[in-house]
Amino acid sequence: MFRHQQHRASGFTLVETMVAVALVAISGSAVITAVLAARQWAEYDKQRLSAVAAARRYIEQRARHDLFPTLDPIADATIDNFNTPDTADDLMATLTMQLYHVNNDGTRGAELTVAPTAEEILEAVVTVSWNRTASLSSKRASETINTYVYPDL
Repeated sequence: MFRHQQHRASGFTLVETMVAVALVAISGSAVITAVLAARQWAEYDKQRLSAVAAARRYIEQRARHDLFPTLDPIADATIDNFNTPDTADDLMATLTMQLYHVNNDGTRGAELTVAPTAEEILEAVVTVSWNRTASLSSKRASETINTYVYPDL
């Protein structure tokens, strides 16, 4: 008696190959999407750090060294994005500053609209807003920093 032995061909079928290709494609697109999102967040953080540095310089120049700083916003401030030699990545920003009285209990008081008449601690609030660059969304971003100042009268 002869036994009939079936020999299966070794290898992958077309369906198995298509499933494997689909899984690799899905995994690859997920990795690419994650890398692109990480680059966008890194660029946003870079812009945010540049904006905060500009706000700090603005406070130093205006609130700490002027008797009473002008509170007019700077509408077209150019912020150098990490001192790169080209200007393609510079940010066009708006800087605004508000000064507030500080109450005896340390809370924010009324907004200051004229020069202070007595030596007192003031709260300076600077807001920097800019159009995000190198992003899929062209949203406007902003950062606010506050500090206490004691202007020399």
